[in-house]
Amino acid sequence: MNARECLELANADFVKPDQLYDFFSAQVPRLVVLYQKSERGKKPFLAKGNKPGRKFVVTFTDEEAARVVRVDQPWMVEMVVEPALPFLIKAYRSDADGIVFNPGSPSRFFLAKPYLLHLLREYAVVKLSQLPGAWVPTLENNLLLVEYQKGSYTVAIYASEKDAKLITQKSGGTAIRQPWHVILDRCRELGAPAPYLHYGLPEQTPLTWEHAEKIRRGKQNGFMEEEPIVRPFIKKAETGSVDQEEPERKQEVQPKAEAEEKKKKPPASLKERGPATMPQQQKKTSVTPYPPQPAVDPDVEAGLKKLEKATVEGQGMANGWEVCRAMAELRRIWVVVDPDGNMVILAGQDQSPIVDFFTSARHAQILIDEARRKNPNLPPMTPRLISTKKLYKALAPRQPIVWINRGSPEAWTSIMGDTLPYVLQLMSQLEREKT
Repeated sequence: MNARECLELANADFVKPDQLYDFFSAQVPRLVVLYQKSERGKKPFLAKGNKPGRKFVVTFTDEEAARVVRVDQPWMVEMVVEPALPFLIKAYRSDADGIVFNPGSPSRFFLAKPYLLHLLREYAVVKLSQLPGAWVPTLENNLLLVEYQKGSYTVAIYASEKDAKLITQKSGGTAIRQPWHVILDRCRELGAPAPYLHYGLPEQTPLTWEHAEKIRRGKQNGFMEEEPIVRPFIKKAETGSVDQEEPERKQEVQPKAEAEEKKKKPPASLKERGPATMPQQQKKTSVTPYPPQPAVDPDVEAGLKKLEKATVEGQGMANGWEVCRAMAELRRIWVVVDPDGNMVILAGQDQSPIVDFFTSARHAQILIDEARRKNPNLPPMTPRLISTKKLYKALAPRQPIVWINRGSPEAWTSIMGDTLPYVLQLMSQLEREKT
């Protein structure tokens, strides 16, 4: 199992949170982070959450997952492979609401701050188990003791000298790396199950007895903190020239009729971009098997364009609230139907079906072509523009996972099955506002 698979399984509840924390802290020592460069410095990319005002720091499990992000100015993007723990600490200390892994792919996974803290703690324990000791503010021979519950005290420990020094500026004393036998023996004398991690800092959290045992059984022979590595965000083609990702991305963010013709034949370098771009490869040789669709009502077309814009807003990352709002305002939306006119469910996730909506017949055909490539025996399917309200009401009780333009680089997906019930609430609210 790799990191992407772990996230996909976690989305489907096959991997529990504790299992995800254990897997990542043991198997994913580095994360990929994109920074927007400017004259004022650089800032990590942020993605909007499903509620207004919520924002999440974006990170990726690998470089290929990062390169599916579409930006207007790729030369202003810096891609950095960073050691995971320092990044997670920075993200937790920021004013963001958490982090999101791999936006724009099926392995997209949100971690709000309370859960981010659990992940951060497991990474810290892995690091501490490899160190011969932890940094402790010390005055003479007295270790800094802190209250972990009313009337009960334990030793405050820090994973770096820098963080320990931040505390000595307030508590006094000196940041000293104390050996584990001194720390754990003192905890035992105090009747505490384990030390307290990063007390006095935003990410402060008590450790458990299991954490103390993991540290005790660790190698304790040293931990090499790797330096961040800057990697090229724009791939080079085999000829040595910059490939055509930049204009492709601009066209995806700002779709125009003439741009669609240019996108029919993607550059060869996109073949290594992963599952999110595979349907584009299929499109090169596929023949559209459905008759031309009638002209779309201008108001409906405007609503569909608004929905598509919402799925790529924030430099290609999902803006959940705006997507739901745009879905609620739509009167009609594209779906895939069988010859009898019934909506086709092409995938499932755990006990919840996946329902596919599209902003154009072209996007729907991409998924049809990909499904048929995997299974040539599928019955005939065609894109169709249908009424939204009855469709949403019929699907909402099943709490499906919603995908918009699945199989395309600009795809968006919900995390849980509450999207359609929420969209129906917004529709009712909009109707009341009109009256």
